[in-house]
Amino acid sequence: MKKLFSLVTLTMILLTGCGFHLQHETEIPKQFETMTFYSENPYSELSRTVKDLLNKNKVLLVQEDSAHQYPSLRIINSNIGKETISIYQNGKSAEYQLILTVNAQVIMAGRDIYPITTKVFRTFFDNPATALAKTTEQKLIEREMYTQAAKQLISKLKSINTIENKHNT
Repeated sequence: MKKLFSLVTLTMILLTGCGFHLQHETEIPKQFETMTFYSENPYSELSRTVKDLLNKNKVLLVQEDSAHQYPSLRIINSNIGKETISIYQNGKSAEYQLILTVNAQVIMAGRDIYPITTKVFRTFFDNPATALAKTTEQKLIEREMYTQAAKQLISKLKSINTIENKHNT
């Protein structure tokens, strides 16, 4: 029993020391625990994903902040582009690279504005024989890309926090 307890304790210490975090947990800096969120399209897949991820990380989203006392995350725009990577012998596209570009900014309580750009790349095979499956697969890939972009945006809050701390000292 003591060996089992020691093994569990040692495992916990090693996982804590190596920087292990749960997959969906992103460490949010204290100054971003309450913030506003704005998007031109608040019901888009990206906006819903960002809000959901902020809520999962226990960030309180304030609807109105006329006093400008909280930081604000603003999604300026997002775009999914498609580039041909390979073609079939008949000249039709066989493989695409999907590129999601998200432009956002963080406004620090009426002070500084920090632009954020994130890009997510995925490969998509275009099989003309399976048109219905192809559409479903592409939607799944796009949803996963939005999730990855949302995680990247939220993780960039750490770097803004570091810049703000250097700026204030």
